Amino acid sequence: MSDLAQRLAWLDEGSELFLAELETVRDSDFGDDTALPGWTVAHLVAHVGYNAKALSRLVHWARTGEETPMYASAEARDSEIEAGSRLLALELRDLVRETDDRLRTELAGLSSWDSEVRTAQGRTVTADEIPWMRVREVWIHTVDLGTGKDFRDFPVALLEALITDNVTLRAQRDQGPALLLRAEDTDREWRIDRGNEEPTVVAADSAELCRWLAGRGAIDGPELARWL
Repeated sequence: MSDLAQRLAWLDEGSELFLAELETVRDSDFGDDTALPGWTVAHLVAHVGYNAKALSRLVHWARTGEETPMYASAEARDSEIEAGSRLLALELRDLVRETDDRLRTELAGLSSWDSEVRTAQGRTVTADEIPWMRVREVWIHTVDLGTGKDFRDFPVALLEALITDNVTLRAQRDQGPALLLRAEDTDREWRIDRGNEEPTVVAADSAELCRWLAGRGAIDGPELARWL
């Protein structure tokens, strides 16, 4: 399976998982706090819905060449989520289903995967990165829903891809301490080098490493800056 085909498969699996877990959340629980600072379940669901709309704008950009950024600004993104958090639970459920279905349909019809687009963080990437951007959202935010799903429920290959992505972005940003990460369940290793700085060795299983790097749990390692 090609990298793109794998990303699209993970996207379908993760989207279906998020939607299934969302169905188990009671409408009365949408006002409950999540583990994400300042966000209720309603904020989280609104974000996942609006993220699909934002990525659809990148698909449009890749397909037509017309520059359509994910968001007008960081402030516009935050305001949209805040406004969305005040929608009724039924409206939020419909928002997520409709925008997710639209995005996946658009990606299924995209052929210009080499077209360049720009992420919300300002990185220029090719369109084959768009499915991966959604993969991160739906899988990790399934955990954030608080329904009992955990990183241990992720495929090992997905955990390794998430760790690789996290480490790569931190290295590109020159962000955080020098690290040598060891996955005790697979014998995989990842490094973040900082000149001549001796790396801190952090050993745990893949799920624990991924959870820690994503800022969703503690581990015996140094404090890390935010990933995304």
